[in-house]
Amino acid sequence: MDFKKLYLFLGALIVVNLFFASCSDQEKANTDNTYYIELVNFNHDSLKMDVSAKLFGKVSYYKNKELQILSVNYLTDDYSDLHFYKNAAGLNNNIKPETRKIRIEFGGVFTMDSIKYSLQKFVYRDKQWKKTSDMGFITAINTNFKTMMFTVDYFGNEILNNTVLYTYN
Repeated sequence: MDFKKLYLFLGALIVVNLFFASCSDQEKANTDNTYYIELVNFNHDSLKMDVSAKLFGKVSYYKNKELQILSVNYLTDDYSDLHFYKNAAGLNNNIKPETRKIRIEFGGVFTMDSIKYSLQKFVYRDKQWKKTSDMGFITAINTNFKTMMFTVDYFGNEILNNTVLYTYN
């Protein structure tokens, strides 16, 4: 048997294993900064899909005093105070204590020029969700007629930015 090939194969296997272990360790180290997002009363499917695509699987952090939001798949460096965003629908019945959730509740009717939504923070304690903060209803208004044809994208960005900033407060 050619031991050179065997050592080369084992070395490559160890490198691949270390790579995946370091990626998972980064997220495990930040479980305290994982926020599960619950979308409630999103009766406009396009807006729900847009918000889901912009929030779920993303990570945010400050780099040079500027807020960065990107897919967790593109995260290459370890920054302090990383915030991860996941779908609350993925939570099972074995929820760990101190798990954080943000509830985004759509209120009213979707129109081309305005929407209403509320942001609420919850933490899981004593086998139940306890509200820790409530921003009440926020009205987003689109007064830029050039972006009227991109209303869903505009409001999706509004909800994304406010939700991410809410995790830092």
